[in-house]
Amino acid sequence: MKTLVVGANGKIGRILCRLAAEGNKPVRALLRDPEQQAYFHSIGVETALGDLEGAFEASLEGCDRVVFTAGSGGKTGGDKTLLIDLYGAIRVIEACEARDIEQVVMVSAMNVELPLAGPPAMRHYFVAKKLADERLRASSVAHTILRPGLLSDEPATGKVRTDAAAGKGYKVSRENVALCILASLDHPESRGQTIDLLDGDDPIATLFAQTSQH
Repeated sequence: MKTLVVGANGKIGRILCRLAAEGNKPVRALLRDPEQQAYFHSIGVETALGDLEGAFEASLEGCDRVVFTAGSGGKTGGDKTLLIDLYGAIRVIEACEARDIEQVVMVSAMNVELPLAGPPAMRHYFVAKKLADERLRASSVAHTILRPGLLSDEPATGKVRTDAAAGKGYKVSRENVALCILASLDHPESRGQTIDLLDGDDPIATLFAQTSQH
């Protein structure tokens, strides 16, 4: 089965595509800029051109699953957050519904259920992610929502935790998040789950194989 990675050129997306290629898992990277294709082709990843602010639907052809890890980024304003993180996600969800996509894995964020409790500069982002998550839960598509804490560039440990109170720190490495995405695709038990992610001591494979730990 082939997975479309929306947001493939982002930090998590690039790691995910590399790990998928290394594991011989078929993925297709959705990219906006043709100049971005060379890297993905160099690691053996198929690409498709499309834009969440324009046309992207053709990129879904032949794909069974979708990972949404796109984001407007911290350097843009609230307008781009609205267009990419919220409306872009909704458009992808609707396209997946129309095409009977088997599973959508959404990379969200911790604590989005209480946007007004977050830092003022992040509240619009939390609102966008909260509403996108709610739209996905209400959709007809099987889904997994992963909600990482503060992202870091530390190397993967292959171990995470889902309870913020179970240890110190609110960080999770992007590589660990990418490994969790792959695990959620490998384990049907993850469907219908919303899972917080922080660096921890629980092996990722064990976490995703046992729904009782969610």
